[in-house]
Amino acid sequence: MPKISKGRRVGQAAVNALRTLLEDHDHIVQEISGQNDFGEDFYVTFTDDGDVTSDTIKVQVKGGDKWRRGNGYAVPIGQHVDTWANGNIPVYCVVYDPDTKRLHWANGTQQLRRFGPLSPPRFIGVSPNAVLDATTIDFFVAQARRYVGRYRGRQAVLTHLGETHLGEMSGVEFDPTDHVLHFVNGDDEDLIFWKRRGTWWRLCCSAPKAGNRSGSWPPMIMRRCVRASC
Repeated sequence: MPKISKGRRVGQAAVNALRTLLEDHDHIVQEISGQNDFGEDFYVTFTDDGDVTSDTIKVQVKGGDKWRRGNGYAVPIGQHVDTWANGNIPVYCVVYDPDTKRLHWANGTQQLRRFGPLSPPRFIGVSPNAVLDATTIDFFVAQARRYVGRYRGRQAVLTHLGETHLGEMSGVEFDPTDHVLHFVNGDDEDLIFWKRRGTWWRLCCSAPKAGNRSGSWPPMIMRRCVRASC
């Protein structure tokens, strides 16, 4: 007679625990069919006071003690490095510990981007302190929505919006003859270098603010670079 493995039970418990937590707080969870599972289990669309937002993440869920490590938990990346780091939607990793019945989370996309494409890790590290429950979900949602807003803007910059979007980010109306360069550093801060003919290079930099839950771009800080004009 066929038997259901313990691993399947724990894996389903992980999926059920995360789905229940999110739906209890009115967020929208769409499970990805196993036939279409390429490293993610859920789409999660966040709501704000009952209103559906445009902020969506993908989630990879793992359950069981096999993901436990000495310093927390680890989610294998496998062949998903490129899609998790550079896909259209950021990917978060959630681990369910069957002994504590707790969920723990990490921003997989952010970790991969910090390592860079030349030396990607084999696992996404998940801190034991990053607990996801009814007392921390507001913080999780706020952090995820901020990241989604900045990630969405960065992807637009890298595709077709170009200098128009960079101008919106920095609050500067760029001239067609201006030199404008955009970078994202290891802390996911946007750096825009701007030079107008006959002037110094200027650095416009932006960092996420803890109180910004709207997903909008925070104001840029304008600095003059230490470089002679030319």
